Amino acid sequence: MMKILVAGGGTAGHISPVLAVIASIRKLNKEAEILFVCSGKDFEIDLLKNNNISYKIIPTGKFRRYGRGKFAELIDVKTQIQNIKDLGRTVGGYNYSRKIIKQFKPDVIFLKGGHVSLPVGLAASRMKVPYVIHESDIVMGKANKLLSKKASAIAVSFPVEAYKDVNNPKMYFTGNPVRPEFYINAELKPKPKKEQKPNIMIFAGSQGAESINNVLFENIELILKNFDVLHIAGQAGVERARFVKHRLPKELKKSYEPYGFLSDEMVAAYKWADIVVSRAGMNSLSELAALSKPSIIIPLAGSTNNHQFKNANYLAKQGAVRVLLQSELEGKRLVNEISKLASDHEAMSYLSTSIHKFFKPNSSTAIAELILSLGINRNMKEA
Repeated sequence: MMKILVAGGGTAGHISPVLAVIASIRKLNKEAEILFVCSGKDFEIDLLKNNNISYKIIPTGKFRRYGRGKFAELIDVKTQIQNIKDLGRTVGGYNYSRKIIKQFKPDVIFLKGGHVSLPVGLAASRMKVPYVIHESDIVMGKANKLLSKKASAIAVSFPVEAYKDVNNPKMYFTGNPVRPEFYINAELKPKPKKEQKPNIMIFAGSQGAESINNVLFENIELILKNFDVLHIAGQAGVERARFVKHRLPKELKKSYEPYGFLSDEMVAAYKWADIVVSRAGMNSLSELAALSKPSIIIPLAGSTNNHQFKNANYLAKQGAVRVLLQSELEGKRLVNEISKLASDHEAMSYLSTSIHKFFKPNSSTAIAELILSLGINRNMKEA
């Protein structure tokens, strides 16, 4: 029986693709025993239990960077104190990881990146256990960059040549895994309505949602006169969104549906939308690609390594998305951009076709095959 240790989590962006990979591993090798190492957040535990995945919790810490420049961050005492504390948690996570590896005896390890993967990867390297890492963004994160030096394979979401700062012959362009329901029976082209108002989904994201929410609220009546809007405002913004709806004129209320967060209903929300306004997290971009959705992307300003802008910019150069910078979110600019795109059905069709080219439906299977092949090779060497 092959044993596979998996590490990831901390955010939904780090755990959702891993669940897709685990599902593919189970299809390819029904006997595989899988153990998930996570940070122990409630949403992680719920997802793992719902998917019948055994897990272990380790202490983790992250290195905080806010895109303000090295000097500004160096003199930020509060941030540096937190970084020192989290360094201690990472050391603790490394020690826990060594114990888990010693007890579980995995044949191979899969690391999704981020602060949960780092201590597990360092322990794996020290204990000579082969591991595969996956990088979602076009800029490799610090944890993955460090772990890539001794990785047996590196799966990436963008074509290998897009990673200008990494030169590693073990890189494989697998794409970013999404759940099958995002692409099975999906419509590949938008269907503009002639009699009804176009449907706009505004997905503000869990981070940095406030700036998008504020612009929407400031222009809410103007946008609802022309569009039906499904608004995912984030848990911190949903109460205000509901209050805004309560104060709308009666004839506009039916055109606005605010939510804090969607999970199982997310596929239906995407399919309902003619145009999606979203951040540039890799999961969101991959889901848009799977469902061929014309989109206006607003990268999160100050994201680590400016990765959201670089993700979006790569796709924009392929003609796959429209990009609107957060600094440009003033006045009626967002409303004007949505109106401009909604009135140009040829542009919508082009965006739809272009972004779908970026989608790799067999991504989770490709990564699962990499993991299983390494496990088999190790077993053969030890036999």
